[in-house]
Amino acid sequence: MPSVTSSIDIASLPHAVWDLVSDPKRYPEWVEVTDRMIDVPAEALREGSIYTEYAGLWPFKSESTWRITAFEPHRRQVHLGDDGTAEVELTMLIEPTDEGSRFTQTLDLRFRGVAALLMVAAWPLVMRRRMQRAVDRSVANARDLTETAAR
Repeated sequence: MPSVTSSIDIASLPHAVWDLVSDPKRYPEWVEVTDRMIDVPAEALREGSIYTEYAGLWPFKSESTWRITAFEPHRRQVHLGDDGTAEVELTMLIEPTDEGSRFTQTLDLRFRGVAALLMVAAWPLVMRRRMQRAVDRSVANARDLTETAAR
């Protein structure tokens, strides 16, 4: 199963990072691959919450539905997404540090059907690097937003 991970140190307290990653309306601001949110819960996120977004790496953009499968306030969230061709497990982990927080995102991807066949060749040649850059930029965007808000 292909996977990418990125971590970054953030000069903000864990609750500030948690507030950002727990607000799906704000995902287009910092998640590199998210173009727009289609449907988000009216209430605060929790285990079992469902949301829908339009996202992806060009030319693989599509609508996907996500369900939160684990929710440990101020520490860890796991979101399970599906766009019909792949299932993506996104884990967001926030750890306190002496200077603020460390934010880690891990994407585990499970392709199926024709997408699985295409990814056998495309993942090591192109897609892994593109996905890694997108995750690296997302955690950097989260850092920039939370550090700016803390000033």
